[in-house]
This record gives sequence, structure tokens and C-alpha cells, in this order.
Amino acid sequence: MKALVLVLLAFLCSLPAQAGPLEDAKRAGQLGERPDGYVGLPKPSSEAQRLADEINAKRREAYGEIAKRNNAQPEAVGALTGARLIDQSPPGTWIMDSHGTWHRK
Repeated sequence: MKALVLVLLAFLCSLPAQAGPLEDAKRAGQLGERPDGYVGLPKPSSEAQRLADEINAKRREAYGEIAKRNNAQPEAVGALTGARLIDQSPPGTWIMDSHGTWHRK
């Protein structure tokens, strides 16, 4: 588990380098972080959906690789990452709670 947390921290540190359009969409309220480690749409939009699909595909691949290296389930990796991303989200961004309801942080 400790190794998994270290790998997740390394993954999270790499996110800001790829965050440009994601952070812009989050600031605009088009995308938000979900507890499963993926992004979602607080307010549906086809443009935001395309970006969410692209980001979620990359995250799904990364979670699978991390899980395989650490003998874990991708869903567990996503949940740990989701909790950290929600915790690190700045005030005013949209986050989804464990019941599936969107809230501004």
C-alpha cells in the first residue's frame, strides 16, 4: 500500500504539466473532479464532454498501469487519486460527492 501511495503521489505531481485545458475548464465550471478519480460535467456540454473523455481515457490507462505494478485494482487507484484531487481542488471548483451530487468546493 505504501508503494501504491508513492506511485500515486508521482502521478499527481505529473498532472499540473498536462493540466492547461483541464484547469481552464474547471475554472469555467465546465468540468469537475469525481470521487472515482475521473472528471465529470457539472453542466452538460458537448465541448466539455470531449475534453472529459480525453482526460478520462488517459487517467484510465494510468490507473491500470499503476494498479498492475502494485497488484491493486484500477478502481482502488482511481478512488485514492480522486480523493486527493478533490482535496487539492481550489475553492470555487466543482466536485462530486460520494452520492453523485455536484457541489462547489
